[in-house]
Amino acid sequence: MAGEPRDICQIADGLSKVNAKNFYIVANAPNEPSLQVKISGPYLTKQAAQADLAAAIDEALDIDPSASKYCYTISKVESRKPGVIQHMAAQA
Repeated sequence: MAGEPRDICQIADGLSKVNAKNFYIVANAPNEPSLQVKISGPYLTKQAAQADLAAAIDEALDIDPSASKYCYTISKVESRKPGVIQHMAAQA
């Protein structure tokens, strides 16, 4: 019934299912294509990831100069973990 209080566990469970799949900027090693690292994200839309692509690559190069050899793609991935760049920024 509308307006009726819901159990907090139901609410938390519902929130945990929202946006489980998001867009990430993913780096692949050219000599090992199966090695994938989410460098940036999550993004709610592919357009948002595309807008941040150049900056994310620049930041990856600051962290690891060999990142210029990686192949970058935008992928929709099921994950709740931040990309490497967001993780490092949170630790600073």
